[in-house]
Amino acid sequence: MNRLLRHSAIGPFTLLSVFACGTPSEEASTELDTDPSSSQSSTATSPTTSSSGTSGPGATTPLDSTGVSPTNSPTSQQTTPDPDPGPGATGPSETSTGPTPTTPATPNDGAGGTASDGPSPSAAGGPSRGAGGGGGAPNPGPGPSADERPWFSFFTTSLDGLLSLAPDPVNGFGGDLGGLSGADEICATLAQNSNPGDAKVWRAFLSTSGYDGAEQVDAIDRIGDGPWYDYQGRLFAESLDSLIPTTDGRCPGDPQLAEMYTDEWGDPIRPNEQVDNHDTLTGSNTEGRLYDDGNGGEIATCRDWTSNTVSIMDAANSGGGGRSRGIVPVGHSWPRSSSNGREWIQDHTVNGCEPSVNIGLGAGAAPDDYSVGGGGGYGAFYCFALDAVAPE
Repeated sequence: MNRLLRHSAIGPFTLLSVFACGTPSEEASTELDTDPSSSQSSTATSPTTSSSGTSGPGATTPLDSTGVSPTNSPTSQQTTPDPDPGPGATGPSETSTGPTPTTPATPNDGAGGTASDGPSPSAAGGPSRGAGGGGGAPNPGPGPSADERPWFSFFTTSLDGLLSLAPDPVNGFGGDLGGLSGADEICATLAQNSNPGDAKVWRAFLSTSGYDGAEQVDAIDRIGDGPWYDYQGRLFAESLDSLIPTTDGRCPGDPQLAEMYTDEWGDPIRPNEQVDNHDTLTGSNTEGRLYDDGNGGEIATCRDWTSNTVSIMDAANSGGGGRSRGIVPVGHSWPRSSSNGREWIQDHTVNGCEPSVNIGLGAGAAPDDYSVGGGGGYGAFYCFALDAVAPE
């Protein structure tokens, strides 16, 4: 970033004029102008914030080694992100090497996060939503030390949020989330971006097969006992029992939330009726346990969330010719209708784990579409926090 510092000083001829003619001289001033520009790298993991300011009359503001005034440094100001650009926006072309949390989560720590007496959901303020998409995780700036939303414990990962952290800022992660721990880290990062001070333990609602010798894990067993609330404080589910629908596929919590899940900012996952984006990865059956794909769960879980290439063509029982139906289970973050497509954990399957963003209205995935978004989605998944506190 180029910065130009201009100094207006009192010259010797000006001083002679003052004493000879008695004419007051103008007070010297120092002005710091900035001409911000973004310098992005294909391996950058966080955004760069620029600022500008002016010094007082007659004062010269010292600069640090980067040419930035300490009083106007990026860490002293809170970034005000652009308004939500809507679905599919990817922002500047910049990639990262993976999620970059503001405070790393402890994926396998069963302890709950820091809880405090926060404001009621209706009174809660918060940072503005970032534009998302390829520009690195939105930087909330200096935030409160305490969690202002101790109830916040459930969300569906947003398109903008995933693209801002993915190595591919156009198509997203696909099925390679960095394993189960990487998915947990993405959850924590997105929660901290929208809720500065959030120190809860966040878990992705994903099952694993243990195909490589690791322990097999069911999604339902790793998210605590509840209750869980969205960003606005609306109840998603009271307990583990209420997470498993018995009739229409939706949890018996807040009726509005049941019909439209929200993202890490508390916004509806579906911004308008021209968007089809409800497919959400789980690797699980309708009871939240490992989906039986006929291959030990290896393909259903995208090789335990480490592969963005595996697909139905790799099915062991296909003779190398693939299968005629999907094999990677997805749930719906909003139901297709009042009587159809209502299962939030496992409504249907898609053909593979390749990255893609396919959110336009259509007829579903083609037989040779092996992507996570083939049926209407972008590779979203659910996030739950342990030991949340009910809103007052």
